[in-house]
Amino acid sequence: MNRLFNIGVVCSAILVAIPFAIQDQDNEKKQDPDRIVIPSDDDNAVARRDFMRTKLMFSQKVFEGLTTGNFDLIKTGVKEIEGITEGEKWVAIDNDFYRKLTEEFKTTTKRLKEAAESGNIEATAMRYYQMSTSCIDCHQHIRKAQYEF
Repeated sequence: MNRLFNIGVVCSAILVAIPFAIQDQDNEKKQDPDRIVIPSDDDNAVARRDFMRTKLMFSQKVFEGLTTGNFDLIKTGVKEIEGITEGEKWVAIDNDFYRKLTEEFKTTTKRLKEAAESGNIEATAMRYYQMSTSCIDCHQHIRKAQYEF
């Protein structure tokens, strides 16, 4: 039970830290005049933002399932995440490292699904953490790639 509590604390800390990280990124964008930012009225940028917010909603569904012990909710969220990784909007940039990160994300999502199907809350929480870390790694890569345009 103590391990489960610790995993819950780690997952909660990640979700609490995300808004602060986003705020720091917004401040960083304002301070870095050379950073290339897609204008908010760009249809592709708006579509990608909405798409990523949808992915975040699905991820939050998994987190809710973890915190409530609702494996059906976890499985539903994972299934939705898997579905969006197959669409063309998923491809943000075209380079080998991005493709590697995408495959890692898909692998961690598959492992999360397997853990949820096993009914093991600790394994499922760990796989959720790994999937979240995979998201963060990819988003860092995409932000870095924007500097190279």
